[in-house]
Amino acid sequence: MLTAEKKDNAMWVRPSGKITAAGVDEFRKELLELVEGGETELVIDLNDVDILDSKGIAVFIVCHKSLKEKGGDLSIVTDNEDFKGLFRVMRLDEHFTVRGSNE
Repeated sequence: MLTAEKKDNAMWVRPSGKITAAGVDEFRKELLELVEGGETELVIDLNDVDILDSKGIAVFIVCHKSLKEKGGDLSIVTDNEDFKGLFRVMRLDEHFTVRGSNE
C-alpha cells in the first residue's frame, strides 16, 4: 500500500490508491512501525492517493501524536486541493505541515 524512502533526514512515505476505512488498519500499522523503529520525521506524500475518508484522516492524527511524543514532526504533501481543504477545515494544518509538492 505504501513505499518509504529516506531523503533529507526524513522518511518519505508514499501511499497509493485509497486511504479509507476498508484498508486503514494496515496503513496505520505501517506508519506506526516506522515511528516505533526510530523515525521521527515523516513526510507523507498523498499525490498517488485517490480517496481519503475520515478513518484515513484519523491515522494522520494518531501518527502525529506518536511522533510528537518522540519529539518528531509530521508533514503532509499533496497537490489535491480537496485534501488540503479537508486538512484546513479540520484545523489539522495547525498541528502539522500541509503543503503542495512545490512549496
